[in-house]
Order: sequence, then structure tokens, then C-alpha cells
Amino acid sequence: MKLEHLAVIITALLILLGIALTSCAQQIQLPIYIPAVNVSITALSANGMPLTKYAIVGLSCAGYNVSSLGLISVVIPIPSTGSITCKAYAYSFGVYSSKTVVLTANESGETVSVTLMVPVSGYYVPGIGFVPISTLVAIAVVIIIVIVLIVISLMEYARWRRERLARLIRPPE
Repeated sequence: MKLEHLAVIITALLILLGIALTSCAQQIQLPIYIPAVNVSITALSANGMPLTKYAIVGLSCAGYNVSSLGLISVVIPIPSTGSITCKAYAYSFGVYSSKTVVLTANESGETVSVTLMVPVSGYYVPGIGFVPISTLVAIAVVIIIVIVLIVISLMEYARWRRERLARLIRPPE
């Protein structure tokens, strides 16, 4: 019986020791520093207009792939030694642009700004937004076709009216 009592006492002491160690471990907080860089990507048109609503912007690194509409700002952890290579990209109106970005431990805690020039030309129309040149050309072609159809219709209407008036004026046979 004494061995059973001794085993119960040892078990209770081990449980108390475990509780004491876990409570001590919870009170001690060690700071952990992870080197990281904030990468900010902006897409601009060929005219220098920001494509905030019209471009899909993204960043692809080893294990990280982030994309968003317009501007993007993302924190990327980097190795404490060496570097990490990332690819910033932007896609707008069927045109793709990319740039390689190398992030090093020296840039830890800083913001790296990347500007991508997407070769889309167009104009900013107030109330509408950015309109690419291809859309403007398509609108101009449609307007010209509509004008030509209206002119042809007016010419045919004038001819029809002349013939009708000529029938009215011509004496009966």
C-alpha cells in the first residue's frame, strides 16, 4: 500500500510542477522580430494617368501571390540574410506589364514603391473615368455610321416626297 500512496503523491507533485511551469511559461513573452518589407504597387497608363479602377495589380513572390484592383500594398516577409525575388504585374484593357523586384534584408521595415507603366493610351473623361483610345475610335466609327445612315434616310425621304408631290401635281390622264 505504501507504494501506491507514493505513486499517487509523485503523480500529484508532477501535476503541480507541470501547472507551475506552464503558468511561468505563459507570463514570459519573448519578442520575435520577423524582417518584412511593405511593397506598394501602382499602375499608370501611357499618358501617366493612374489606372486605379481599371487595372488588376498583383505581386507574386515565393509562396505569396496577392492581387487586387487598382493600388496594392502588401507586407512581404523576407529572409534575414540574402534576398527574395518578386514579380509585380498589372493587367488593363488586354495589355500586360510586369517588373522584377528584389527585396533584401537591408530594406527591412521600409516601403518599396513600384510603378508599372501599362502601355494603354486613353483619356480621362469626367463623370465616366478612363477611356482607352480603342474605345474612342469605336465610338467615332459608330457615330459616323449613324450619321451616314441618317443622311441616306433623309435623301430617300426627300426623293419619295418629290415623287409623291409630282404625282399630285401631274394632271390626270
